[in-house]
This record gives sequence, C-alpha cells and structure tokens, in this order.
Amino acid sequence: MIDPPSWQDQFPVTRDWIYLDIANKAPLPLPVKQAWLRFLDEIHDGPGDKESWKERAEALRAMIAALIGGRASEIAFVKNTSEGLNAIAQSYPWQPGDSMVVHTREHPNNLYGWINLRRRGVEVRVVESADRIIDVEDILAAIGPTTRMVAISAVSYRTGQRFDLGRLGERCRRHNALLVVDAVQAVGTIPFDVNDPAIDALACGPQKGLMSTHGLGFLWCREPLIPDLMPPFVARSSLADTATDAEIPGFHADARRFEHGNMNYGGVYALEAAVDFIGEVGIPAIHDRVRALTGRLIDLIDRKGLPCITPRADGARAGIVTIGMDDAPQRRDELLGRRFVVSAVPDGLRIAPHFYNAERELEALVDAL
Repeated sequence: MIDPPSWQDQFPVTRDWIYLDIANKAPLPLPVKQAWLRFLDEIHDGPGDKESWKERAEALRAMIAALIGGRASEIAFVKNTSEGLNAIAQSYPWQPGDSMVVHTREHPNNLYGWINLRRRGVEVRVVESADRIIDVEDILAAIGPTTRMVAISAVSYRTGQRFDLGRLGERCRRHNALLVVDAVQAVGTIPFDVNDPAIDALACGPQKGLMSTHGLGFLWCREPLIPDLMPPFVARSSLADTATDAEIPGFHADARRFEHGNMNYGGVYALEAAVDFIGEVGIPAIHDRVRALTGRLIDLIDRKGLPCITPRADGARAGIVTIGMDDAPQRRDELLGRRFVVSAVPDGLRIAPHFYNAERELEALVDAL
C-alpha cells in the first residue's frame, strides 16, 4: 500500500501546489531531475562520451521493452507519441482501395496524422458516436474487408475512458488489420502488456505516466511486422550499414529503422531514472492507488451534484476524471490562482491524480469547485 506523504518529498511541486494534472504532464520526481543534471554536468565539465551515451540508450531500450512486455528489438526511440504514430502511418505499404479507422474524439495527434493519409489515397473512416463516451460498437461497425489499420488510445485523454483493446484486436485480426495504440495515458500508470491483449504497434511519449522530460518517447512494433514497414525518413541511424555515394543500404531489420538523427541523450538519462523510479514504487501499487483516488473523486463529485462524464465502472476508467463544464478553461484558470493544477479539455475539467496525491487534496478541490 502506498503512503502518499512518504513519496511527496520526491515531488517538490507538492509543497506549494495541489498537482492533479499528470494527464497533461507529470511533475518531475527528484531522481529524474538529478539524472538530467548528471548529463548536463558531463557535457559542461568534460567532453562528453557519446559512445557511453549510446550504450546507455541500448540498456534503456531493454528496460522499456520489459516495462511493456516486448523485446528490445521492437523498440524505437522517437521524440513523442505523435512521431511514433506517424512513423507507422507513413511506413505502412498502403495499396489502392485500402482503408483505416479512427474515432473523431481521439486526441488530435492520434487523428490528424491518419487523416493525412487521404493524400495517399487511403480511405480514412473517421467514426463518430452519439455520446461523449465512445461506443466501441461504432468503431467495430466501421471495420471491413478493406480495413488495414485501426487506431485508438488505450485511455481517452478527454474522459479517462479505458478501451477494450482485446475486443478490438480480435476484430482486427479477423480482417487482417493492425491495431495501433496511443498509450501515453496508460504506460506507467496501469499494468500494460502488449501481448495481453495482443496489439500490433504502440506509441508513447515520456512526460505523463512515465514521469520524464519531453523529447524522448518510444515506438513499439511487433517484430514480424517490421520488415514490411518502410520509413519515409532515412538517416545513418536507421540503416544497417554505412551508406556510400552510390547507393543507400537497407534499413535495420529491427525497430531501429524508425530512428533518424542524433538521439536526445539527456532524455535517455532522464527516462532511465524515471523507469527505475517507477519500478521502485511498482506499477501495480501505482495502479491500485490511482484507482482508489479516482473512485474517491467520483464519489465526491457525485455528492456535490457535479456532472461526472467519466465511466464509473472500475475496468472502464483509468487515472482521469472529467467533470462536464462549458466554462472549463475559466474554471481551470481560477483554480490555478488557488494553487490547484488541472486541465481543460473539450468535454470539461480534467482531473488526473497520481500516487503521491492525498484524499484531502481531492476534497479541497471539490470544495473549491
């Protein structure tokens, strides 16, 4: 069981703020800040050892793979979730008549990159639902014989709705389509295994549940699929051998083919420390604590008569609770002036507690509302 006060010292922001906004960005724990400073010291006080940075990156690749149940050969480092999703979208060998499915209520970064495929002749089926909660049946109904890919978030950034990836994956396999997941609101906060349920590709930024700094996320792609994906960008880091003036050699056989240019090595230091820190706390313990906090928050919201639009069923929500409000941006700004940090999203006021939060902070927030 997690004791919040014992962890709050690792998050100095909690001294002056009630921070309930990990769905936007996490406050940095002290070990992550210290790791970033170690990197800066290396390039400030000395020449910096790029070869050792590369070795550290390879160790981190294995750590990330273990975190999600994948293999190191299936992990590519990218800047953020958007880059990872676009890498899959643009690398797939689309053919005339192909289609893909995405929901209109997805995060813009898990929507526009797919809509952009229309430039390549892909039929992009943008699904709508009657309610603010996405009805998975609407997505399933859009999958057909020409569907080659379905994109969805593991957890909705708007409502905290958690999706049945197993059901979607089963339908995708029936139609020989890939299931691509935006997991930025899931990895680090809920137990996540890419094999259960089986998905095909996943992209995740570092600044939310992973509690690291912007600029170094990851793309995971199931190994058998990688050889057929031809990235649109080429760099020395994406190639198996050194290029000559006459020709460009083949891509790496593994996920490194999606990497191009110098890596964010400071981000490697930070993310390595973040994954270590998450391992120290334990994802099952984080998940249980966040689940308890969101359940308590929903109860408080209901007692005040506020319109909670997040699903109440335990398995249908994760770490986000959204209150339906038309004036959410104004409410967010007013709360910021009272030292509460939350977000405004299209559906209302989004509250995202984490394991270091205490119940009294939720009670204070609801009282302020």
